Amino acid sequence: MKKLLLSASVILLATGAFAQTKMTGETARFGIKAGVNLSKFHAGGDNAASNAYNDNVKNNVGFNVTAFGDFGVGNNFFIQPGISLQNKGAKGESVSTITGNNTTITTTTTGKTNLMAIEVPINAVFRIPTGDAGAIQISAGPYIGFNISGKDKGEIRTTTVNNTTNASTTATVSNDRDLSFGSASDKNYGSTDFGANFGLAYRTNSGFLVGANYGLGLTDLTPKDSRANANKLTNRVLGFSVGYSF
Repeated sequence: MKKLLLSASVILLATGAFAQTKMTGETARFGIKAGVNLSKFHAGGDNAASNAYNDNVKNNVGFNVTAFGDFGVGNNFFIQPGISLQNKGAKGESVSTITGNNTTITTTTTGKTNLMAIEVPINAVFRIPTGDAGAIQISAGPYIGFNISGKDKGEIRTTTVNNTTNASTTATVSNDRDLSFGSASDKNYGSTDFGANFGLAYRTNSGFLVGANYGLGLTDLTPKDSRANANKLTNRVLGFSVGYSF
């Protein structure tokens, strides 16, 4: 009896693995994935201010969590809608030094923006089987995002050095604030974000997956009433994730 049960289990596992080597128009499955985001803002416009901002802005390290479904529409081609919690933002640092009257003053200004958004992506996914091991998945599609919370953390550190005695003093001022969203000029960012996703992943036939995704924001994050010119501030997000689908 034990041998019979063991044999049946092996057959069922093998059948399940074989069934996952090809998706058809009747296939549907669900999954979850999570990982790390490297995000920053991008200033549009070909001018000195935008170029200087893009040269100095740095990646903010955040996270992503996504629940999704795969719905086959053809052999190895499927639509993948989902709902996702995305931690985005940016950070930067600037340093200025002034020397005069035998004194050197160095001012270091740092800032970090953490922005939380709920996104609804809808990706088209093409699956390239790699034998019995799994398949490469190439995806692209739009997303709409809703900014729900966030915080700016800023710090100004001023160091004054007496060049004669080499004595120094340092003063630090912190300025943290919660972010607000909307179209009015007193808001920090717009409340919605529309963009495009591009992804590459590998899914094993047992259901485990690992992948990377690039989110290209297309909506100006500047509140509508504060837009003074054609320049745009948009999201750029490179995400890495691992997950499981069944």
